[in-house]
Amino acid sequence: MLKHFGLRLMAAVLCLLLAAGCGKGGASGAAASPASSSLEQMEPASPSAAESSSAASSPSEAPSAEEAAGETRESAPPSSSSPGSQETSAGASSGESSSQSQPEEKTMAPEETSGASSPEEDPEAIDTAWFDDVLFVGDSITEGIKLYDVMSNAAVLSYTGINLNNIFTKEVIDKGLGDGSKETIIDASARYDPGKIYILMGINSILLEEEDFISAYGQLVDTLHTQHPDAVIYVQSILPVTAAYEQWSQAVTDNATIDRYNQGLRAMAMEKGVYYLNVAEVFKDSTGALYDEASPTDGIHFGPSWYRKWFAYLDTHKGVAQQ
Repeated sequence: MLKHFGLRLMAAVLCLLLAAGCGKGGASGAAASPASSSLEQMEPASPSAAESSSAASSPSEAPSAEEAAGETRESAPPSSSSPGSQETSAGASSGESSSQSQPEEKTMAPEETSGASSPEEDPEAIDTAWFDDVLFVGDSITEGIKLYDVMSNAAVLSYTGINLNNIFTKEVIDKGLGDGSKETIIDASARYDPGKIYILMGINSILLEEEDFISAYGQLVDTLHTQHPDAVIYVQSILPVTAAYEQWSQAVTDNATIDRYNQGLRAMAMEKGVYYLNVAEVFKDSTGALYDEASPTDGIHFGPSWYRKWFAYLDTHKGVAQQ
């Protein structure tokens, strides 16, 4: 009996020992499980080394607003079909920092350089000294020389709305006396001593019948020659209008009429022994109309770049009479 009791006691002790051992192991396992669970939750957010390398070089990361703007400018080439759109692009980037705008300027530079060899695109190629003793006489087109400061060393007597009917009578030039008094273009021209005179009377005067137009133009040439007998006089052709202007219901002329009047001007210039310059050929497209991009607003007037083309033409036609 004692033997059986001893065996039971030993079995009970072994059970207690085993129970104690299992409790320690279970507690150890339970303590480790939150950590392992935590690791399992963190693993998806922690990419492997290969994934980290891919993510670092991937363009799919969201760039900053400044980087996005820079990428847009570099990837989108400037449009050459519309000067207006180029101006809009330049204006849109004007509010950015200079460091951001520089890449755009560098992108544009090759385009500007590519045309720099042509005097039409490079004002530096024009002999500006030629215009030191020049007097320009005309209407709103000539007024643009002052407006855009195209050739500040030349004298300009012009007025928007002036024509062959009122150039002798309409007082539009400030006398410079400080009292606001004005005089006519003809009276003002008498105070100058030009070596060369360039005349351009255009659309405002073409409302006259052709014979009256040529007669009035001849009177203007004679008057300027009388005032300045030693000056060389250049009569410039009337410039074309755009095809869109010709289609306008209130258009006052068309290019066929302008061409006909220019033929009369050429004949008048030859008769009076003065130079005739066919400046219109600079502004004509393949159809004989003014380039649409030159005057998208009103079909008659144009911007600074076209004035540079005009002056490049004058520069290359010094003392040249065109038949």
